Amino acid sequence: METRKEVIKQMGDEMKEDIFLEVNRRIHRNLRKRFWLKASAIAASIALLLGVSNYISYHEGYKNQNSQMVEMANPMGMRTSIVLSDGTRVILNAGTTLSYPAAFVSSQREVKVNGEAFFEVSHDKDHPFIVSAENVKVKVLGTKFNVKAYKEDDHIEVTLTEGKVGVGLGGHHDMMYISPGQQALFNKMKQSFSKYEVNLDYYTSWKEGKFYFKSVTFLEIAKQLERRFNVHISVEPAKLQRTVFSGDFVRGENLEQILRIITADKRTDYTMRGDSICIYEK
Repeated sequence: METRKEVIKQMGDEMKEDIFLEVNRRIHRNLRKRFWLKASAIAASIALLLGVSNYISYHEGYKNQNSQMVEMANPMGMRTSIVLSDGTRVILNAGTTLSYPAAFVSSQREVKVNGEAFFEVSHDKDHPFIVSAENVKVKVLGTKFNVKAYKEDDHIEVTLTEGKVGVGLGGHHDMMYISPGQQALFNKMKQSFSKYEVNLDYYTSWKEGKFYFKSVTFLEIAKQLERRFNVHISVEPAKLQRTVFSGDFVRGENLEQILRIITADKRTDYTMRGDSICIYEK
Protein backbone atom coordinates (compact mmCIF):
# COMPACT_ATOMS: atom_id res chain seq x y z
CA MET A 1 0.00 0.00 0.00
CA GLU A 2 2.83 2.36 0.93
CA THR A 3 4.54 1.48 -2.28
CA ARG A 4 1.38 2.33 -4.23
CA LYS A 5 1.13 5.72 -2.47
CA GLU A 6 4.76 6.42 -3.22
CA VAL A 7 4.20 5.55 -6.89
CA ILE A 8 1.16 7.86 -7.05
CA LYS A 9 3.11 10.62 -5.29
CA GLN A 10 6.02 10.16 -7.70
CA MET A 11 3.60 10.32 -10.66
CA GLY A 12 2.07 13.47 -9.19
CA ASP A 13 5.47 15.06 -8.81
CA GLU A 14 6.37 14.16 -12.39
CA MET A 15 3.07 15.64 -13.67
CA LYS A 16 3.72 18.81 -11.68
CA GLU A 17 7.18 19.04 -13.17
CA ASP A 18 5.80 18.44 -16.70
CA ILE A 19 3.14 21.10 -16.16
CA PHE A 20 5.76 23.50 -14.82
CA LEU A 21 8.03 22.89 -17.83
CA GLU A 22 5.12 23.37 -20.27
CA VAL A 23 4.08 26.63 -18.61
CA ASN A 24 7.67 27.81 -18.60
CA ARG A 25 8.03 26.88 -22.29
CA ARG A 26 4.88 28.83 -23.19
CA ILE A 27 6.02 31.86 -21.22
CA HIS A 28 9.35 31.88 -23.07
CA ARG A 29 7.58 31.38 -26.37
CA ASN A 30 5.30 34.38 -25.66
CA LEU A 31 8.30 36.44 -24.62
CA ARG A 32 10.12 35.49 -27.83
CA LYS A 33 6.98 36.34 -29.82
CA ARG A 34 6.69 39.72 -28.12
CA PHE A 35 10.37 40.36 -28.67
CA TRP A 36 10.01 39.42 -32.34
CA LEU A 37 7.00 41.72 -32.70
CA LYS A 38 8.92 44.56 -31.04
CA ALA A 39 11.95 43.87 -33.21
CA SER A 40 9.71 43.81 -36.29
CA ALA A 41 8.13 47.11 -35.30
CA ILE A 42 11.57 48.64 -34.75
CA ALA A 43 12.77 47.30 -38.10
CA ALA A 44 9.65 48.65 -39.81
CA SER A 45 10.23 52.05 -38.21
CA ILE A 46 13.84 52.05 -39.34
CA ALA A 47 12.76 51.06 -42.85
CA LEU A 48 10.17 53.85 -42.84
CA LEU A 49 12.75 56.37 -41.67
CA LEU A 50 15.18 55.18 -44.31
CA GLY A 51 12.44 55.42 -46.90
CA VAL A 52 11.58 58.97 -45.88
CA SER A 53 15.27 59.82 -45.82
CA ASN A 54 15.76 58.38 -49.29
CA TYR A 55 12.65 60.22 -50.52
CA ILE A 56 13.95 63.50 -49.14
CA SER A 57 17.45 62.82 -50.49
CA TYR A 58 16.03 61.98 -53.91
CA HIS A 59 13.98 65.14 -54.09
CA GLU A 60 16.81 67.25 -52.73
CA GLY A 61 19.00 65.74 -55.41
CA TYR A 62 16.19 66.41 -57.90
CA LYS A 63 16.12 70.05 -56.91
CA ASN A 64 19.88 70.31 -56.84
CA GLN A 65 20.17 68.77 -60.27
CA ASN A 66 17.59 71.18 -61.60
CA SER A 67 19.50 74.13 -60.11
CA GLN A 68 22.75 73.23 -61.87
CA MET A 69 22.70 75.98 -64.46
CA VAL A 70 24.96 76.30 -67.47
CA GLU A 71 25.73 79.72 -68.94
CA MET A 72 26.72 79.98 -72.59
CA ALA A 73 28.19 83.37 -73.48
CA ASN A 74 28.56 83.87 -77.22
CA PRO A 75 31.11 86.60 -78.04
CA MET A 76 30.74 89.44 -80.50
CA GLY A 77 31.42 88.51 -84.10
CA MET A 78 30.22 84.90 -83.77
CA ARG A 79 27.12 82.75 -84.18
CA THR A 80 26.84 79.53 -82.18
CA SER A 81 24.45 76.59 -82.30
CA ILE A 82 23.83 74.35 -79.26
CA VAL A 83 21.49 71.44 -78.50
CA LEU A 84 19.86 71.25 -75.06
CA SER A 85 19.23 68.04 -73.10
CA ASP A 86 15.68 67.70 -74.48
CA GLY A 87 16.85 67.96 -78.10
CA THR A 88 15.91 71.63 -78.48
CA ARG A 89 18.27 73.47 -80.83
CA VAL A 90 19.24 77.07 -80.10
CA ILE A 91 21.18 79.37 -82.43
CA LEU A 92 22.82 82.27 -80.58
CA ASN A 93 23.54 85.56 -82.27
CA ALA A 94 26.65 87.57 -81.44
CA GLY A 95 26.84 89.06 -77.94
CA THR A 96 24.20 86.69 -76.55
CA THR A 97 24.13 84.83 -73.23
CA LEU A 98 21.92 81.79 -72.66
CA SER A 99 21.39 80.25 -69.20
CA TYR A 100 19.86 76.77 -69.01
CA PRO A 101 19.86 73.68 -66.73
CA ALA A 102 22.29 70.89 -67.58
CA ALA A 103 19.26 68.57 -67.63
CA PHE A 104 15.55 69.39 -67.70
CA VAL A 105 14.08 67.49 -64.73
CA SER A 106 11.22 69.68 -63.50
CA SER A 107 7.66 70.13 -64.75
CA GLN A 108 8.71 72.85 -67.18
CA ARG A 109 11.78 73.55 -69.29
CA GLU A 110 12.98 77.08 -68.59
CA VAL A 111 15.92 79.02 -70.04
CA LYS A 112 17.01 82.66 -69.85
CA VAL A 113 18.35 84.73 -72.72
CA ASN A 114 20.07 88.09 -72.94
CA GLY A 115 20.63 88.96 -76.58
CA GLU A 116 19.17 87.24 -79.62
CA ALA A 117 18.46 83.56 -80.17
CA PHE A 118 16.46 81.37 -82.53
CA PHE A 119 14.76 78.39 -80.88
CA GLU A 120 13.72 75.11 -82.47
CA VAL A 121 11.90 73.58 -79.50
CA SER A 122 11.39 69.81 -79.21
CA HIS A 123 7.69 69.05 -78.69
CA ASP A 124 6.70 67.85 -75.21
CA LYS A 125 3.08 68.53 -74.25
CA ASP A 126 3.73 67.56 -70.61
CA HIS A 127 6.67 69.93 -70.12
CA PRO A 128 6.16 73.46 -71.49
CA PHE A 129 9.25 75.31 -72.72
CA ILE A 130 9.66 78.80 -71.28
CA VAL A 131 12.11 81.49 -72.40
CA SER A 132 12.67 84.34 -69.95
CA ALA A 133 14.00 87.61 -71.35
CA GLU A 134 14.19 90.18 -68.55
CA ASN A 135 10.59 90.29 -67.26
CA VAL A 136 9.06 88.84 -70.45
CA LYS A 137 8.22 85.15 -70.69
CA VAL A 138 7.60 83.14 -73.85
CA LYS A 139 5.71 79.86 -73.32
CA VAL A 140 5.58 77.09 -75.94
CA LEU A 141 5.19 73.32 -76.25
CA GLY A 142 7.18 72.81 -79.43
CA THR A 143 7.76 75.37 -82.16
CA LYS A 144 10.25 77.69 -83.90
CA PHE A 145 10.66 81.34 -82.98
CA ASN A 146 13.16 84.17 -82.59
CA VAL A 147 13.74 86.22 -79.44
CA LYS A 148 15.64 89.49 -79.60
CA ALA A 149 16.22 90.90 -76.11
CA TYR A 150 19.46 92.86 -75.78
CA LYS A 151 19.52 94.80 -72.50
CA GLU A 152 20.61 98.00 -74.26
CA ASP A 153 17.59 97.93 -76.61
CA ASP A 154 14.36 99.69 -75.66
CA HIS A 155 12.15 96.78 -76.74
CA ILE A 156 11.97 92.98 -76.87
CA GLU A 157 10.89 91.15 -80.03
CA VAL A 158 9.38 87.67 -80.26
CA THR A 159 8.92 86.56 -83.87
CA LEU A 160 7.20 83.27 -84.71
CA THR A 161 8.04 81.14 -87.74
CA GLU A 162 6.23 77.91 -86.87
CA GLY A 163 3.64 76.70 -84.33
CA LYS A 164 2.13 78.93 -81.65
CA VAL A 165 3.54 80.80 -78.65
CA GLY A 166 2.18 82.79 -75.75
CA VAL A 167 3.98 85.94 -74.60
CA GLY A 168 3.43 87.72 -71.30
CA LEU A 169 5.01 89.31 -68.26
CA GLY A 170 6.43 87.18 -65.47
CA GLY A 171 3.98 86.77 -62.61
CA HIS A 172 0.96 87.53 -64.82
CA HIS A 173 -1.38 84.91 -66.22
CA ASP A 174 -2.54 86.95 -69.22
CA MET A 175 -0.75 85.93 -72.40
CA MET A 176 -0.68 87.34 -75.93
CA TYR A 177 -0.69 84.56 -78.52
CA ILE A 178 0.92 84.96 -81.91
CA SER A 179 0.82 82.85 -85.07
CA PRO A 180 3.50 82.23 -87.74
CA GLY A 181 4.49 85.45 -89.48
CA GLN A 182 3.56 87.55 -86.46
CA GLN A 183 5.68 89.40 -83.93
CA ALA A 184 5.01 90.40 -80.34
CA LEU A 185 6.82 93.64 -79.53
CA PHE A 186 7.30 94.61 -75.88
CA ASN A 187 7.97 98.28 -75.12
CA LYS A 188 10.18 98.37 -72.01
CA MET A 189 9.31 101.95 -71.12
CA LYS A 190 5.54 101.56 -71.49
CA GLN A 191 5.55 97.95 -70.24
CA SER A 192 3.11 97.04 -72.99
CA PHE A 193 2.81 94.57 -75.87
CA SER A 194 1.88 95.11 -79.51
CA LYS A 195 1.29 92.54 -82.24
CA TYR A 196 2.39 92.92 -85.88
CA GLU A 197 2.43 91.01 -89.15
CA VAL A 198 6.07 90.91 -90.30
CA ASN A 199 8.37 89.67 -93.05
CA LEU A 200 10.23 86.82 -91.34
CA ASP A 201 13.39 87.36 -93.40
CA TYR A 202 13.95 90.73 -91.73
CA TYR A 203 14.06 89.11 -88.29
CA THR A 204 15.58 85.66 -88.80
CA SER A 205 18.07 86.04 -91.67
CA TRP A 206 20.90 86.72 -89.23
CA LYS A 207 21.10 82.92 -88.71
CA GLU A 208 22.59 82.63 -92.21
CA GLY A 209 24.74 85.74 -91.84
CA LYS A 210 22.38 87.86 -93.97
CA PHE A 211 20.98 91.34 -93.42
CA TYR A 212 17.56 92.53 -94.57
CA PHE A 213 17.07 96.20 -93.74
CA LYS A 214 13.72 97.89 -94.39
CA SER A 215 13.48 101.46 -93.12
CA VAL A 216 16.01 100.67 -90.38
CA THR A 217 17.73 103.59 -88.63
CA PHE A 218 21.47 104.09 -88.91
CA LEU A 219 21.68 103.62 -85.15
CA GLU A 220 20.09 100.16 -85.33
CA ILE A 221 22.21 99.21 -88.35
CA ALA A 222 25.32 100.26 -86.40
CA LYS A 223 24.31 97.98 -83.49
CA GLN A 224 23.80 95.00 -85.77
CA LEU A 225 27.11 95.54 -87.56
CA GLU A 226 28.93 95.94 -84.23
CA ARG A 227 27.66 92.57 -83.03
CA ARG A 228 28.27 90.82 -86.31
CA PHE A 229 31.79 92.10 -86.97
CA ASN A 230 32.97 92.82 -83.39
CA VAL A 231 33.72 96.50 -83.99
CA HIS A 232 32.68 99.84 -82.48
CA ILE A 233 30.59 102.15 -84.69
CA SER A 234 29.57 105.69 -83.87
CA VAL A 235 27.01 107.69 -85.87
CA GLU A 236 27.33 111.49 -85.85
CA PRO A 237 25.55 113.81 -85.42
CA ALA A 238 22.58 112.55 -83.40
CA LYS A 239 20.06 113.42 -86.12
CA LEU A 240 21.90 111.06 -88.51
CA GLN A 241 21.20 108.20 -86.11
CA ARG A 242 17.50 108.55 -86.97
CA THR A 243 18.10 108.41 -90.72
CA VAL A 244 16.61 105.23 -92.21
CA PHE A 245 18.05 102.86 -94.80
CA SER A 246 16.58 99.97 -96.80
CA GLY A 247 18.68 97.29 -98.45
CA ASP A 248 19.61 93.61 -98.47
CA PHE A 249 23.02 92.05 -97.88
CA VAL A 250 22.66 88.36 -98.68
CA ARG A 251 25.83 87.48 -100.60
CA GLY A 252 28.27 87.41 -97.74
CA GLU A 253 29.34 91.04 -98.05
CA ASN A 254 32.12 92.08 -95.69
CA LEU A 255 31.98 95.09 -93.38
CA GLU A 256 33.59 97.58 -95.76
CA GLN A 257 31.30 96.57 -98.61
CA ILE A 258 28.26 97.16 -96.41
CA LEU A 259 29.57 100.51 -95.16
CA ARG A 260 30.25 101.72 -98.71
CA ILE A 261 26.68 100.89 -99.74
CA ILE A 262 24.87 102.44 -96.77
CA THR A 263 26.92 105.65 -97.15
CA ALA A 264 26.68 105.72 -100.95
CA ASP A 265 24.61 108.91 -101.10
CA LYS A 266 26.46 112.20 -101.08
CA ARG A 267 25.28 113.21 -97.61
CA THR A 268 27.15 110.58 -95.58
CA ASP A 269 30.56 108.94 -95.38
CA TYR A 270 32.58 106.84 -92.95
CA THR A 271 36.08 106.49 -91.56
CA MET A 272 37.70 103.32 -90.24
CA ARG A 273 40.62 103.17 -87.84
CA GLY A 274 41.26 99.63 -86.71
CA ASP A 275 38.10 98.41 -84.97
CA SER A 276 36.64 101.91 -84.63
CA ILE A 277 34.31 103.23 -87.31
CA CYS A 278 32.53 106.55 -87.57
CA ILE A 279 29.59 107.16 -89.90
CA TYR A 280 29.19 110.89 -90.27
CA GLU A 281 27.29 113.53 -92.15
CA LYS A 282 29.25 115.45 -94.77
